[in-house]
Amino acid sequence: MSVIRFHKVVASLPTTLDPDTLYMVRAGEGFDLYMSDSTGSIAHPINIRPHAGAIAWPRRSATPKIVGDVASTTLTTTVFTSQRLSFVPFTVPRQVELTGLRISITTAATGTASIGIYSNTQVSGDDAPGDLLAGVTGLDTSTTGDKTGTLSYALNPGTIYWACLITSANPAGRAVPTGAAQMSLGRQVNSTGAIAYLYAGGSGSTLPSTAPTSLTAGTGTIPAIYLVGS
Repeated sequence: MSVIRFHKVVASLPTTLDPDTLYMVRAGEGFDLYMSDSTGSIAHPINIRPHAGAIAWPRRSATPKIVGDVASTTLTTTVFTSQRLSFVPFTVPRQVELTGLRISITTAATGTASIGIYSNTQVSGDDAPGDLLAGVTGLDTSTTGDKTGTLSYALNPGTIYWACLITSANPAGRAVPTGAAQMSLGRQVNSTGAIAYLYAGGSGSTLPSTAPTSLTAGTGTIPAIYLVGS
């Protein structure tokens, strides 16, 4: 029987893994568990079974999931506000190997777009987007159609992530309508409106390495951000 080691680390797994080691990685207010193999070449995340009634995520590479889309309502379109960082929280019920991020442009505008995945942090006791984990840049919005950037990133179950879109111009694109959007951010106080996303001003189509700490609650439709490879 192998000797099992324990390591507690902050934010992410170390680049070089020790074999047969249980890693406790700080994430938000808790921690994630990973177990390295006997050679130290890979660290496997803990299996988390979705509770009864949870939304299933079968692997369907030709029809990727959209962040924040929780109903079968037909997608709508919306104008993407230029130089606005729009953040949408999400989790996945199983490990997802992302191969790309995508938006779909319906009305062109000369410029570029960037899509990022941010970690979760806490600001004044509230969950909020933190550091940039992965992203795609330079997506051309001067023509219509799907705009996909390639990457390789693993999303782990039970972890809060924030998808972010920023465009340098004002193209229109596919969007998740209010009736199909998630309710994880709650509702506005003394109002009937649901908070669908958080936003802040940005620069061009640049993804900042760390999200702004001052964010505004957004209502209505949310940009359709496709998780390619999900």
